[in-house]
Amino acid sequence: MSSTGYDIDRRSIGNWPSGRLLEFAEGHADDRELLEFIHGELGRRDASIAASAARRVSELIERGRNGGGHAALDNAADAISTDGREQIAALKARLDQAERRIREAETRASAAERALATEALPSRGGGLLRRVHLAETAPTWLVDAARRAFRLRFHPDRFADPVMKMRAEETFKEAEEIFRQIATSG
Repeated sequence: MSSTGYDIDRRSIGNWPSGRLLEFAEGHADDRELLEFIHGELGRRDASIAASAARRVSELIERGRNGGGHAALDNAADAISTDGREQIAALKARLDQAERRIREAETRASAAERALATEALPSRGGGLLRRVHLAETAPTWLVDAARRAFRLRFHPDRFADPVMKMRAEETFKEAEEIFRQIATSG
């Protein structure tokens, strides 16, 4: 059991995603031993999210070494009256709250970036995307690019030979119909 009163199975923490490790570290910023463990775990990973999370945990560790990161405010408070100290304490509390909000916003932004990076169209019935050589989870931009590529490759005006022109026209019309169906099913 750790000094903060919770039991940690470090093997299971090691299997957590980097974002979850960062959230856990931020929630337990006062436990330096835990922060050191999480920082080491994130340092062993090669993903950019892990590197970013490791930097943030490193900042938490450094803040713990510097007494909360507000040493300059603490030194200034020694030279000020009681009223001034209360004002500084209130400012420190507001600063801590603002930093907490920034961390939360950064966490939400990271989650949104991950969601956008993996965002894909919902699966479409009948395997329409496979008929135009795309995966069922192809993102919208890739479907649009494939449509343009099909139009360029199979446009009937590109062919002088009547047989090739006829085949290209059939393929072109079939692909256009599939892409129309994909657009209406999305």
